[in-house]
Order: sequence, then C-alpha cells, then structure tokens
Amino acid sequence: MLNPDARSLYTGAVTPPPGYLFDQAVATTYSLDPATVLSLPTHIALAERPSSSAIDPIKLLESLRRLSGRFSVYVDHAGIKTPSGSNVLFGLLESMVIPTKAPRGGVFHPKMWVLRFVQPEIDEPPLIRLLILSRNITYDRSWDISLQLEGRPGRRYVAANRPLGEFLSSLPTISTQPVEKERKIQIDRLADDLRKTVWELPEGFEKVAFHIIGNKRKAWSPSWSRRMAIISPFITDEALSWLSDQTEELVAVVSRPDELNQIRTETLQLADKWFTLDEAAETEDGEEPDKQDTVGLHAKVYVAEKGWWTRLYLGSANATSAALLQCNNSEVLVELVGRTSRVGGIETLLGENGIGPILAEYTQPDELAPVDDEEASARKALEKARNLLANAKLKLICEADGDAWRLSLVSTEPLSISGMSGFKAWPITVSEDRATDVFDLTRSGFAEIGRYATESVTGLVAFEFVSEIRKLSLRIVLNIPIEGVPENRDDAIFKLVLNNREGFLRYILLLLGEYTGGFLNKGGLFNTGNGSGSWTEGFTNEVPILEELARAFSRSPDKLKDVKAVVNRLMRDEDSKSIVPKEFIALWKVFEIAMEEADK
Repeated sequence: MLNPDARSLYTGAVTPPPGYLFDQAVATTYSLDPATVLSLPTHIALAERPSSSAIDPIKLLESLRRLSGRFSVYVDHAGIKTPSGSNVLFGLLESMVIPTKAPRGGVFHPKMWVLRFVQPEIDEPPLIRLLILSRNITYDRSWDISLQLEGRPGRRYVAANRPLGEFLSSLPTISTQPVEKERKIQIDRLADDLRKTVWELPEGFEKVAFHIIGNKRKAWSPSWSRRMAIISPFITDEALSWLSDQTEELVAVVSRPDELNQIRTETLQLADKWFTLDEAAETEDGEEPDKQDTVGLHAKVYVAEKGWWTRLYLGSANATSAALLQCNNSEVLVELVGRTSRVGGIETLLGENGIGPILAEYTQPDELAPVDDEEASARKALEKARNLLANAKLKLICEADGDAWRLSLVSTEPLSISGMSGFKAWPITVSEDRATDVFDLTRSGFAEIGRYATESVTGLVAFEFVSEIRKLSLRIVLNIPIEGVPENRDDAIFKLVLNNREGFLRYILLLLGEYTGGFLNKGGLFNTGNGSGSWTEGFTNEVPILEELARAFSRSPDKLKDVKAVVNRLMRDEDSKSIVPKEFIALWKVFEIAMEEADK
C-alpha cells in the first residue's frame, strides 16, 4: 500500500511525459519557498529531467518566459518563506504567486497540482495530471505522501470530480489581490477539463472520490469502518476522539513525539497502538534543522477497513480540530477504494512491507519537559505580529530617484505591532544585508526600504521580526501590490542574465531548441566575459547558428519570432547593443527579409 522505499521527486512529478509539451498548470500550497518555485520551470517548460547540477540562469530565464501566464501558484497569504539567498529572477514570480485566504478564517492548506500536457500536431485530448500531496512547495525533507493520477477529458462530466472542479474555479475569488483575466480563463479551462477526466487508478483500486474541506459549511467525515489507522504529524484530543467515533476500533495512530506528549492520558486509551517515526529529529512544517535524507513526519493518511474493502484517504488534512471539526482550514483529501485482498489494509500499512521498519512504539514519558513560559510568550507575540502584517492592506510605492528607484511601504490601515525589538524589510531580489528598519510603518503608516536598481524592483518583500523577550526572530515574505513598476524592469532582468555575447548566443540556441549547455564549456569560444570575445570563431566553427536558423525557418518559423523579439529588445537599448555581435546582425537581416517574404 505505502512503501517508504518507493520514492518520487517533486520535479519528476511535474515534468511532461515523453512526447508531450507543457500547456497549463495550477498549484495550491500552504507554504512556498521562492527558490523552490524558481527551480521548477526548467522541468515544466523545457521538459528536463531532474539533475544534480546547478540550474542554468539562461535556461531558467527562458523557461520563466515560456510559463509566464500559464502557471499559477495559489499560496496562503502568510505562507511565503524567506529564501536562503537573493536572486534577481525572483521578481518574475510576482504574477505567478497568488496570495490566498481560507474562506472560513483558518489557513489555506491544500497541496494540489493540476497540469495539462499536449502532444504537438496530434489531434487528441490533452493529458491531465493531478497531484494530491501532503507536502508544500519547499525544500523540506520530511516524510510526505503523494498521489499522481492521469487521464484525458471526455465529453461528459464525471460526478466524482465535481468537488475538485468547483474548488479550482473558486480560487480567484479567495485571492487577497485581483486575479488577472487570463488566469481566470486558465482556471475555468482547467476546471472544465478536470470535471470531464476519467482517471487511471493505482493498481488494485476501483473507485476514487475527492473531498474539499473548508470551502462550504458541509463537514467531511470518513465512511463508517470496522478498523482505522491514522498518520498525522499534528493532532488534537478533540479530533482523535471524533475519529474514534467513526470506527469500531482505532488500531493505531502515528504522529510526532512532541504532539503525542501533549495528548491527554484518556485520549491515549482510544487507540491500541501509538507510533512515532524511528528518527531523532522531528521538524516543524517546512523547517530543515539538519542535513539528513528524510527528516520528520509530514504525511497525512487515514486507512479504514470494512468488510472486504479498504478506503485510503490522503492529502493535506491533519487530525486536528481546525482541519476536521471546525473546518476553518481549506483542505483537499482524495479517497481511494479497493479490495483489501488486492491493496492491503492496516496490517499491510504497518507491516514489514509498509512503513513498519521506520516506526517506533511511543511511550509517554514519566515527566514532560517544563514549558518555557517566556519563550512561549515570545513566539506568540511573533505569530501575532506576523498575522497583523499579513492581514494589513500594504502597498509598495516605486518612484524614480536618479538612476535608481526608491521603494516605500504604505499601510492603509493602522498597524499596531508591539513586543518587538526589531522590524526590518528588504526585497528578496537583493541580499538581506540591505534590510532597512521599518518601525515607521507602525507609527505613521509609511516607511522607506531603500534605493534599488531597476532589475531589483519587486513586490516580493521579506520582513523580519525580533521579539523583545529572548530576541527570537520570525521571517515572512509578502507579495505586495506595487505602484510605479519601471516599464523596463523585465528588460533589465533580461539584460542582466544574458550579460554578454556568450549569454546571447546560448539564449538564441536555446530558443532554437539546440542549446544543451555543453559546448560552451570547452574553452576558447570566448576570451572574456565583457562582450569582446572571439565570437566569429565560434560562429563559423563550433556553433552551427546558420544551420539552426535555417532549420527553424523551414520547420518551426515561430521560433524565429522569438529570436526577433529578443534581438529587438536588446537593440532598442544602447547599453545592450554590444551583447549582439555584428556578424549575427548581418546574418539575421537575411532571415528577417525571408520572414517578411513568407508572410506576404
């Protein structure tokens, strides 16, 4: 049923299958690391398989261009994490990352992907891939679980898919910012495909159903069962008591030791066995305390047996009051039904061929570590400050200041943050060394955060709070609406990444579909990195640019339109003209004339 040795990579799950091209994607997540989002485009847009090598910024720039309005990530409005380093390309994620609030006041917690792949020049329905996950879009190494389903839309709506389609359609309505018209169209199209898709189910399972929690007042409950087992990193007494009422026998609960330590003694009588992972470190949602292979529990699974059947529920919902009883959180669960003889049951799950080898029986300690009231008070103050900031109606003002741009934060409502000894902010496109004190935001509703180059201007702003007690810190990134974005901001990022003639040539070959990243490392093609290299030698020998342009002209003329856009973008800026070699301009004029003749 669930085997810890059967592992999958996030990047592999979003990569198009052989023969297919990426068309559209929408993802939902509670927390998000911008660096993780930035690592995904080359796998999605360029159909590259995961690699241990560093991501080529040239390829990353092109993949972001190709994705543009076709990839949207809906994230809890307070769930964007501060990346470990700065990257000028983070600015291009602004429109893709959409802050969202749970309709009923909890957290926006679903982990789901809907991807649409197409086969060029083949008249067949698209391939729809659905990912239901327990993990966020972060570099977390916790034990998680995922389900990947694929299918093609038919002509009729599938009743079981209706909750998913309605949930997807509702996303723009719960965003904290206006959603672009094109993204609303994208959502509607994917939702329609989703509702018509017949899924290929995992071996042994015969039925599938989807449950959305927190969008409507109707609560979810598992089907009545004879036996049940629960895997949940976060638990509450009330939720476990409620779940035990949905079954004749609660066989086992797997959770984190710190959570189990807080459970009442009478709650521990509800289940026959209690387990933790057989690991020394348990992590908070999204944290990485040390570099181990897989650390901490983050999977959410409910296994129920009745008669000959096993029901497997998995997804984002923890066994907590907020998720299952109050239904304040937005959650997604998928239900798979199969014969126990074929898919296994609780014994299979907890046995040697399941997760048994990584479990350890839980024993309640005789004495719990004393609660540090000061630390608890400091963390509570930090969380309150974070929530106040996330819910404040902030905007960012960008104004020209000489050869740079001055960024200022404005709060349209009072921001009463107390108990902090530090409060600073900085755009995530630059190093945190440039962070600026923004306490004025709480006094006057206005605070400047500095002067920045055109390519560094972004509405993705990191904030850090430091508590007066214990000097604990907490960080958050907000995607803030920005007024006055420089019109040439994206051009400035483009120029910075291409940098020189070598970068230009690599990008042109990537547009033509022929750059693999290898030949440029042989040496001798370019003498320097300042745009004065020996381009002619590479142009005539190692780099078959003429042949590739000719091939594109005869087979894929749309690629030449992309090349034209790049050349025009660089040539209209005097400082960028040196990046484009004269030899290429002379050659390109021939193809421009040919393109004009072909269009007549």
